[in-house]
Amino acid sequence: MALVDEVRDLASRTLLALDASHDYYTYTKRVWRLLQQIVNEGRSFSFRNVTTGTKVDERALLAQAQLYVTDYLMLSAFQHFVSLFEDFVFDLLRHWLAVYPGSLSRKQVEFGTVLKAPDKGAIILHVVDKELNELKYQRLSDWFAYVEKTMQLGCPTGDEIEELAEIKASRDVIVHGRGIANLTYVAKSAGRVRCKEGEKLEIPERYHRRSWELIRKVVRDVSDAAGKKA
Repeated sequence: MALVDEVRDLASRTLLALDASHDYYTYTKRVWRLLQQIVNEGRSFSFRNVTTGTKVDERALLAQAQLYVTDYLMLSAFQHFVSLFEDFVFDLLRHWLAVYPGSLSRKQVEFGTVLKAPDKGAIILHVVDKELNELKYQRLSDWFAYVEKTMQLGCPTGDEIEELAEIKASRDVIVHGRGIANLTYVAKSAGRVRCKEGEKLEIPERYHRRSWELIRKVVRDVSDAAGKKA
């Protein structure tokens, strides 16, 4: 597949996945609202989780609804948005460097790897994967500095990169810090910090929606620019 087609296919799959993730969040939240309506109408039911052994009736389940929506549903969808974005960035770079590996010409490869490789393409992908695995541990601003150096796309903007850096830092706090902001979050968020070290990091509805919109915009802008240069 030609590089331009790979870029378009990657963008299409990512945008569809972002839409599907937000649909999951939105429609599931509405189902919980429907539950409230059903309970208010006087209907009764019960569920049992055979794995944990817990059992709830309609009132107990309704009492948990807010927690399930804000702490579980919203956070899981938010994490998925960011994961899709990360996958997009590194898949795009992998496709690009596989076709234009010139910037990696000074990278060294163990001779054993060369001997085991079936062809030149496999060696190139080995070097590309090693390069990108190292890049993943750097800051998001470094990711896009690398994208600009390698692909010269002229996007996203500096403000968008800062905002995305805070979004990713928020995701990292949720996954690795139990939702409590730390010094790493403060440092990675630069001027976009939303709370102090030791405070609970909130993901309000407006922020949740903005994160999805920004990620979707950047995926579209970057893929469009890459497609024109491929």
